[in-house]
Amino acid sequence: MLPSNRENFQKDKLKFVYFELPSALKSLNFSCFVIGESLSFFGSWMTQIALVWLVYQLTNSAVLVGVAGFTNQATGLIITPLVGVLLDRWNLRYVLLTTQLVSILLSSTLTFLTLSDNINVAWIIAIGTIQGTVKAFDLPARQVIIPRLLDKKSDTYSAIASHSFLINTAKFVSPMIGGLLIARSGAASCFLVDSMSYLPFISAILTVKVNPVINNSSTQKSQIWNNLKEGFVYAYEFLPIKYLLLLQIIICFMGMTHVNLVPIFAQEVLKGNAETMGFLMTASALGSIVSGIYLISRKNVIGLGKIIASSAATLGLGLIVFSQSTNLEICLVFMFIIGMNNTLTLASINNFMQSILLEEDKRGRVTSIFTTGFLGILPFGNLFFGALAGYFGVTSALLFGGICCILGAYFFSRQLPRIGKIVHPIYAQLGLLSQSNKG
Repeated sequence: MLPSNRENFQKDKLKFVYFELPSALKSLNFSCFVIGESLSFFGSWMTQIALVWLVYQLTNSAVLVGVAGFTNQATGLIITPLVGVLLDRWNLRYVLLTTQLVSILLSSTLTFLTLSDNINVAWIIAIGTIQGTVKAFDLPARQVIIPRLLDKKSDTYSAIASHSFLINTAKFVSPMIGGLLIARSGAASCFLVDSMSYLPFISAILTVKVNPVINNSSTQKSQIWNNLKEGFVYAYEFLPIKYLLLLQIIICFMGMTHVNLVPIFAQEVLKGNAETMGFLMTASALGSIVSGIYLISRKNVIGLGKIIASSAATLGLGLIVFSQSTNLEICLVFMFIIGMNNTLTLASINNFMQSILLEEDKRGRVTSIFTTGFLGILPFGNLFFGALAGYFGVTSALLFGGICCILGAYFFSRQLPRIGKIVHPIYAQLGLLSQSNKG
């Protein structure tokens, strides 16, 4: 009896561990890459927070905060769709090494300028423009390389979910530490940590094994623009992806831009400092982790459409209530709700889109279009809401963004029956209809 019980206990223990650990993370190759990547994101988030705080301290202008946020990502609107075509031709290892080395140079420059008291808005905008160009290559390359690190194609969904979770974990830790560092040592300390955080990722890039991809076409240079056009036409004509991308644009423009308004809200409304900003951003990032855990626990995409609609509406409601709050504890609760639903909406859109996209030859281009929503649409949102906060106040800007998110969620929910009819055959082809026949 005792050996039998011991054997059953070991089986149950192994089963528990197996359930807890996503299958993709069992691959040492993928784990090495994604852990190094999450450390680099840790530094990047600290720099983003420090730059917003520094611009506001230098200028006391919400409009210039929006301008700085715009220049940091505006180049992505033009470059990123084209990058999706180029990444299919280039060596991803070399692309990522180049982007990390340039990022180290930029963060080191920010450190030197800040410590020497030569930092100003002009320098921040100039460096931000270069950073935006680097991100336009870096972020899509990280997404595209993930399936090439796996031994089994079936681990792709698990890899994407694990990737999102670890990145959000870095997002959770960095605002808290960043806020404390800014309050005690100044923004330069964040830039210094950022410049060092890329080193583990560089080590991972140099050591991981990247599986080769068979290129079944000559892909001549003259075909680049035709390939780019084909990707946009496909995304527009395939209605589920079209509506998913439309909602993503609304959320990125109207909802996700709240990140740039948090430092202003912390100082003007809550009468706080950098630590207050750090607490608010940490609460938001903790919500992102919770949503990441939920997405990892899901087995497939069935029912994800309704979750996208409800989380987008909850995001809007959270922004509305947050905008009218003056109590720090209440604001922390609603920042948690905002962060959770913001991540849940955008990550679910990406997961839904990747799952129903069966034409592999268009995946890179559609993914680059999705990435454009972050790197291209977000800066215009930062610019718009920076001006809105400057003229009407930060509370009015957050309130307006929340209302628009709710309207976007309502529009998307009205399209769910049409989406369900289109994805039903796809679910059947994937063998997912044993649980549900709804999208």
